[in-house]
Parts: sequence; structure tokens; C-alpha cells
Amino acid sequence: MILLWATRGRTWGFRFLPVDGTGPDADPLPLYERAFSGHEDEGCWRTDGLLAVRLRDPEGRADEAGRVIPHELVLDGAGADGITSTADVVRQIWPLLAERYAALWDGPAPD
Repeated sequence: MILLWATRGRTWGFRFLPVDGTGPDADPLPLYERAFSGHEDEGCWRTDGLLAVRLRDPEGRADEAGRVIPHELVLDGAGADGITSTADVVRQIWPLLAERYAALWDGPAPD
């Protein structure tokens, strides 16, 4: 369902976080570039059977510089059925990530 998750923490910079089903040696950059090519703003859009989403942290967390933390997700087609907005993502997908991110965002950079 979730193929890619990229974000940053309070003290650590942008990185790809592992999601279920991705191996430790998988290179997420080609998928990221394909899904987000030409999209710089927040929102959700479909590209090549994928749903790409960029949204602000639903809990309003910010980094040390005071910038609201973004989350960038790529979902496969089946996992994205019925999702047409970032509000849908917050309702349907964020609960799958919220607890994990809460444990990471204020700690050291994850490996």
C-alpha cells in the first residue's frame, strides 16, 4: 500500500523512512522522482498508477527552525482507492503512520 515515505524530524533532515515491504537495499529515489516530478506544492495527484501525496504534518510539528514538517508519500493504485485529497490521506493513511512518526520526530536521525 505505502511504497514510500519521506519526511524530516525536529533535528534531522529530509530522509526516506522504511515502510512495510521495502527492503533495506531498495533505492527509493527513482520512485520518488517519478511520483513527484513537476509537483512542488502540497496536494495529491496520480502518476503512472501511483498516488503521490505531499502534506503538512497533521499534528503541526515543526523542525528546530520553526518550519512545519512535510510528509511525502507514494501509494500504489490499490492502496489509494477512494483517496482524492490530502484530507482523505489524513483520515485513511495517517493513522497507519502517526504512532511511528511520533516516536521518531524528536529523536536522533533514524537509520
